[in-house]
Amino acid sequence: MKCRDVQAHSLDYLEGILDEVRTKEVEEHLQECEGCRMEMNGLQQVTVSLQSGHDGIVVPEDFMAGVRARISTTQKGSRKFMSTHRLRVITGMAAALFLLVFMGTAIATNGFESVMDWWKDSTNKQTEQVENYIQQGLGDKVNLVAESNGVKVTITNVVADDIQTLIYYEVEDRKKENKYGINFSEGLKIANQDRDWDKEDDSTFSPATSSMALYTEDDYVYKGRLGAIPMSTDEGVIQLELTKLEKMINAPEDGGIPNGNGEFIEGEWQFDIPVKKHPALVYEINKKTNIEGIPVFFDKVTIAPTATILSYRYRNDNDEKNMEYLQMASIESEGTFVYPIMGSGGGGGSTAGWNSTEATFESLYFDHPKEIRVHVGPASFFVEDSARFAIDPSVERPQTFEYLGNDISVDSIKVGKPTEVVMSEELQPKRKYETLRYHFYDKDGQGSSGDSRDGYYRDKEGHTYKASENFHRLNELEQPRFFSTDHQIKLSTDDEKEPFVPIGIEIEGYSMTTFYDQVIEIPLD
Repeated sequence: MKCRDVQAHSLDYLEGILDEVRTKEVEEHLQECEGCRMEMNGLQQVTVSLQSGHDGIVVPEDFMAGVRARISTTQKGSRKFMSTHRLRVITGMAAALFLLVFMGTAIATNGFESVMDWWKDSTNKQTEQVENYIQQGLGDKVNLVAESNGVKVTITNVVADDIQTLIYYEVEDRKKENKYGINFSEGLKIANQDRDWDKEDDSTFSPATSSMALYTEDDYVYKGRLGAIPMSTDEGVIQLELTKLEKMINAPEDGGIPNGNGEFIEGEWQFDIPVKKHPALVYEINKKTNIEGIPVFFDKVTIAPTATILSYRYRNDNDEKNMEYLQMASIESEGTFVYPIMGSGGGGGSTAGWNSTEATFESLYFDHPKEIRVHVGPASFFVEDSARFAIDPSVERPQTFEYLGNDISVDSIKVGKPTEVVMSEELQPKRKYETLRYHFYDKDGQGSSGDSRDGYYRDKEGHTYKASENFHRLNELEQPRFFSTDHQIKLSTDDEKEPFVPIGIEIEGYSMTTFYDQVIEIPLD
């Protein structure tokens, strides 16, 4: 399986609905490809954050309907994987989901009534933060200007540390016809990347990793922030070359935040950006705890001006109940809390049975902490509990079978290209599982499954809420867990020449989420 195939199957893999054959292929690829593994880790961090009901995120009722389509569209563009352990910022699919769910939603708490209000406030905070960096000697005003084809690009400020480099810029259409922005995956080149960045043998490598839109009232000026992995030297120059700028349009589905529309203007904008990398505070720690008998080690805390990185690992020796992800909810220092930066792609992977994670939080650099308190968040488990049920497409529907005391019904099958199946699950008050990992199979044993699903959120007190009608209320629910109940499934053969005729369904197991109140105290010596 190639990188692009892993990208295409990523959401189904994380949801546990990818068939067994493709699941194994994805996992084999992830073991070999660090770029895809880090990408999947970052995407998983975002989805788990959403599932935990991160305070303040409110999603419009019709928002999730377009998530898959939008991510699919994003995946079609040029992709750049970073084969370095220092990737900490928004990349690829994680960026797409982050932009859709975080930047493209209203943060209704804290008094924000719209996405636009939140975006303005976020931009003001970015401006204040940059000014603070400069005042503290941790950033520089550079004001580098280049103009081509009637469009002026100004690099205004730069901030660099051991975690990332942030480049702030403005693009002005002097003709006053359009608004243009930098597309970091097309028309952007860093000429000295081979010399001044540590990289493995990767033809797709680029130091540029992220892009963020900043608010401006001017119809013909675009303000933004580029993110890049740090240079290998403490001081140097980023030789930034732009040959294309993308036309930006205000996107109503994202609350008016401008998005690229795929149209470009060509030109030549070249900059030599001076960079001074400011060192992070690195604390090697050796703190151990146990969560449900699973050993968890906290290895390192890295506190830089732009972010805080918490490195930890956990070991799964229970094959029947596998902890697929463990999230830290927040870090506390003398009453100050910092939270995960959603969309940040933590590095990590699996080595000698240990699952390693590097979670990115807001910065504690100016707090000078002597001790931190790590608040453990939710963990996602996959429980292996297999079962097979025969299906006869010719019999009258529904056809019902029982799994873990819960009725599952195949309500309709319409054989075609693709074959369409409607399946439903009973939701009992004490249903053991949240979502199933399953696939349908045909007479040749081929497995296939791809579905859209709806269900209910169940909060800590056991109250249930229809997911499609209450996604925007997640911030109001305490410890919400999603239970699937309704499936719209499309099945196809591998070559798609013949209709897929299901003769059975195989359930490999199920997922479940556990929330923790555990707090780990870690001294920083």
